[in-house]
Amino acid sequence: MVAVQAPAVDGKANEAVLKVVAKAFDLRARDISIVHGELARDKRLTLSGADSLLQDRLHELMGILT
Repeated sequence: MVAVQAPAVDGKANEAVLKVVAKAFDLRARDISIVHGELARDKRLTLSGADSLLQDRLHELMGILT
């Protein structure tokens, strides 16, 4: 779950979400896309990168031991 304080105006909240997720996964914001929910509170994202590295990082962020 990601929460941002940016207002949901002119795409500012979406930009903030992309920046937070990019930082968490050590990616560029342009490597992340909103695939569902661009105008909604809940969003589905896709991340471009090495799948195994992204999965490892996700597990790390979630506190799951691999």
